[in-house]
Amino acid sequence: MSGFLNVRKPAGLTSHRCVGVMRRVLDTRQVGHGGTLDPMATGVLMLAVGRATRFLQYLTTGKEYRGAIRLGITTDSDDITGDVRTQLPAPWISEEMVNMTLQRFIGEIDQVPPRVSAIKKNGVRLYKLARAKKDFDVKPRRVCIKKIDVQSFTQGDFPEVGGTYIRSIARECGEALIVPPEYLDSTCKLRNSVGDFCVGGTLTELERTRSGAFAIADSLDFDEIRSMLERGESPLQPIENMLQHLPSAELPLQTAQYWLNGGTVTIPAEDIEFVDHNYYKLTSGEPIRIYSSSTMLGIAQVDPQPQYKEVFLRKRLFI
Repeated sequence: MSGFLNVRKPAGLTSHRCVGVMRRVLDTRQVGHGGTLDPMATGVLMLAVGRATRFLQYLTTGKEYRGAIRLGITTDSDDITGDVRTQLPAPWISEEMVNMTLQRFIGEIDQVPPRVSAIKKNGVRLYKLARAKKDFDVKPRRVCIKKIDVQSFTQGDFPEVGGTYIRSIARECGEALIVPPEYLDSTCKLRNSVGDFCVGGTLTELERTRSGAFAIADSLDFDEIRSMLERGESPLQPIENMLQHLPSAELPLQTAQYWLNGGTVTIPAEDIEFVDHNYYKLTSGEPIRIYSSSTMLGIAQVDPQPQYKEVFLRKRLFI
């Protein structure tokens, strides 16, 4: 049994716990995940089963999230599960103000990850350190946010946004929303990095809606996976289906056999096909799919030889 599994993770479970559940359900130890979700988060958790675990590194990595942010409150974890630090009514905030503020985060920015996240520090997940009330610093990371949309806004409640590092966006959005002079009083306690009194914000919900080619609409919960197996149906996506974004090359039968037996193969660069004909210059070590008789055999890492207009197929990984 090999392939990829689009699991809809419930709240309250770690990604490792979900892997453990699927190991028991699928009766195999060969299960791994393609991107950690911390316990509070729900949504798409991409799992690899059997030989598919060896191909995780070649999957597309883009992720999308939907989060609910409550403005006017801050916590020590940047989400609603933490201890409240400040609270402030903010009746002047409008959807337009929030939308304009969120647009500041689009593009490449240096962002301090939330203290509650799956990032590791000295081998320990940050959310574990935060829950244990440990004191630690988090260094900024360069991130790229392609799009943020306010999907709904309720006065006095919270908007929903899609993006990445949503806890940090919740915190930073709240810090960017300044308290107007006419609302300044003794209840205003939170200041941002430049000293202005600000509203603050915290995350109340977080759902991963997409991980690579896996969308939330196609995800399966534990019970749905069990039901499919009981009916004799496979919940797994074939390995080949999840690698369609990679360039490919077709080898003659004899050449393919030589490659499968460990031989180094040279092919004309023009024989490599690119997805949607979006040609680009291959770099050394880049993966391509290898086929013979229209059957995918595996992945090869290329070593381009521009002077000869040829490509060596080096390291190989078989399906």
